[in-house]
Amino acid sequence: MVTMYSKARDLTFSPLMIAILGIWFLANLLSQLAYISSYGIPYDGIVMLESLGPLYYAIIAIELFLWIWLCLFLTIKFIKHFSNQEKPKSDLVNH
Repeated sequence: MVTMYSKARDLTFSPLMIAILGIWFLANLLSQLAYISSYGIPYDGIVMLESLGPLYYAIIAIELFLWIWLCLFLTIKFIKHFSNQEKPKSDLVNH
């Protein structure tokens, strides 16, 4: 019988996606820091994105995809961590 734990152990994630998410997060953080240091107040990201017109929806979709991917990645990591701990010792021994 295939369990959720065995399916999660078989999934792999590209380190490239982690790098993309990290770069995206740091770029947002650094741009906000630069704006605050120049003007003293944080910018309104929604107003700035809406000024891009229809491209706004594509950027929001990409960002949502990245955050959903991060949640999925962390969930799978969590499942893998606990499924490795719950393995019986007889499965860990090489025959």
